[in-house]
Amino acid sequence: MTVLLPGLESGDLDSLDGLPGDGIRVTGRIISGTAWTRATVSCVTIARSYFTASDLSSARFEGVNWDRCLIRGSTLIGAHLSNGTLKNVIFENCLLDYATLDQMRVTGPVAFVGCSLIETTISRCQFTGVLFDGCNLRDTRLDGSNLRDADIRGNDLSGLIGIAALRHVTISHNQLPGLTETVVRDLSLNVVSTSRA
Repeated sequence: MTVLLPGLESGDLDSLDGLPGDGIRVTGRIISGTAWTRATVSCVTIARSYFTASDLSSARFEGVNWDRCLIRGSTLIGAHLSNGTLKNVIFENCLLDYATLDQMRVTGPVAFVGCSLIETTISRCQFTGVLFDGCNLRDTRLDGSNLRDADIRGNDLSGLIGIAALRHVTISHNQLPGLTETVVRDLSLNVVSTSRA
């Protein structure tokens, strides 16, 4: 996967300390610290920007379009992203535990690398072609989402919830045992140790 990064190095960008107003376009900025914690950001486009060690816990992003953003080492615990788009976005070493992604649509390359998504809900999202690499997906819930052509190699699948969302994804052979656990749980199969005579 090739993902276009913001362009300039993060050290060459001006920081954005406050919150953008509704309908504003944020371009070429670096966001860090706690200014966006528990904030509500609506109908904003965030382009060619870095989020570095940002605390976005419990923040709400409604109708936000993300384009060429690198979100690195940031906390999105309990965050809510809804009705927006993701294009050329990398989440790297981020905490997204208990977050909700609802009706988000991928329009270009998107990668989650080394992230924790414990009990994260991905609901009604169009996540075609998304890459998950080295992520903790324990109890991650895929509700009515489409992950067609996603690459989920390198992740433990035993804790996933929502097997139907995995149609046409790419996995590796050593993930099959974990995937089997997911199928058994999702379909409430009754597995017995002996066959009928």
